[in-house]
Amino acid sequence: MFKYYVDQIIHMVFIPKLQEIKQRREELGISQRQLAKLCDIKPSFLNMIEKNNAKPSYDVFVRIFKVLDEQSEKTTENLKTASKICSKNLTMMRSHTILEEAIKAMKLKNFSQIPIVDSNKCIGLITENSVLKYQLEHGVDSISKTKATNAMESPPPIIDWNQPITPRILDLLYDSRCILVNREGKLEGIITKIDALQEKRK
Repeated sequence: MFKYYVDQIIHMVFIPKLQEIKQRREELGISQRQLAKLCDIKPSFLNMIEKNNAKPSYDVFVRIFKVLDEQSEKTTENLKTASKICSKNLTMMRSHTILEEAIKAMKLKNFSQIPIVDSNKCIGLITENSVLKYQLEHGVDSISKTKATNAMESPPPIIDWNQPITPRILDLLYDSRCILVNREGKLEGIITKIDALQEKRK
């Protein structure tokens, strides 16, 4: 009896919401007709469920999310991981680096951003915009007298080396200039907007 109540509590805590159906279906690139066929229900009924105009039975509810989970697993198996699409020649600057040195490195390697690290932990990004902003506020001569940390932006998202690259992961680049890739506690790669665009074309 105790196990029964524990199972019920777990079920209530982790039960998905109906609003997730449309979101997950679209993320997987599945049409309403395809999902309805896989779930053995009418497309019109699924359409009503997604619009919150109909409530499915418990069996149908479970069936829909089971199919979504199965399709998600199949998709993930075929996805490339971060290690496959990231640039592995990651150039980083230490927190004590002078801003002028960081700018020279960006020009030399034609980079639009360089991560600033402290004990292999990224603490921020030096970018073309952040450098320009600093120069406008403090003058060009200031770059030879200040540390790069004084002109950096917030650190970007960091994902694992084996993280499957889903559309949701690439969406991080809408708000960030890049994504760093961590391998066993060490920064090993970077995914830029160019990497993401090339991946979406495939």
